[in-house]
Amino acid sequence: MRLSKRRATTLNRRARFLHQHRKQRGTLPCLETGGTQVYAYWSCGEGLVVSVHLDTGEVPGDLISPDGTIAIRITVNSECVFSAG
Repeated sequence: MRLSKRRATTLNRRARFLHQHRKQRGTLPCLETGGTQVYAYWSCGEGLVVSVHLDTGEVPGDLISPDGTIAIRITVNSECVFSAG
């Protein structure tokens, strides 16, 4: 899938950060963008955990390929460690 520069910019500008709530202990820090959710948090005994959720039901149709998948690339320190779609 190839996004136009304009579409990518629009999605990035609409991104929002959801912080962990003090009163709701089960919540975790989350970035929402393009209908997806990316959680990044510290876990006792595990260290840094990054969890990507693509199944929110809010991903716009133009971001979903005909086979129902979403293109994703994950990098760590600028090195691609996973790519699909």
